[in-house]
Amino acid sequence: MRDERGEMVRNAHILGFFRRICKLLYLRTKPVFVFDGATPALKRRTVIARRRHRENAQAKIRKTAEKLLLNHLKAMRLKELANDLENQRKSNVGKGKKVVVERDNVDKGKKVITEKDDAAGTFGKSDSSDTKDYDQEALDAM
Repeated sequence: MRDERGEMVRNAHILGFFRRICKLLYLRTKPVFVFDGATPALKRRTVIARRRHRENAQAKIRKTAEKLLLNHLKAMRLKELANDLENQRKSNVGKGKKVVVERDNVDKGKKVITEKDDAAGTFGKSDSSDTKDYDQEALDAM
């Protein structure tokens, strides 16, 4: 802003601001003033609450993703075990051996899969290399 002689008006920024406010009031517009400085307590609490809510939501999403991945891995492992058992049974049937699945009463949940040969008369004996132990509790814990 300059005066009639072309020189800069002292405190022109304040005078310009005042004229703009007067014009807004004349046009029946309510001006809103924002001042720099420290954040008001209400705004500070609101921002903190939003941040906490966002962090909780991200943690919940992360936990859900971990659970989904863990369940998927469990399902894959159980399918692999089922396929291994099925392949073992098929190979034993092809060899003329009978597969017997027994439950151990002493150790609950422990399955012992043994191959027994009826033709050789060794029913009840099991070869340690052909025996696999699957702990049902470990599978359930997966």
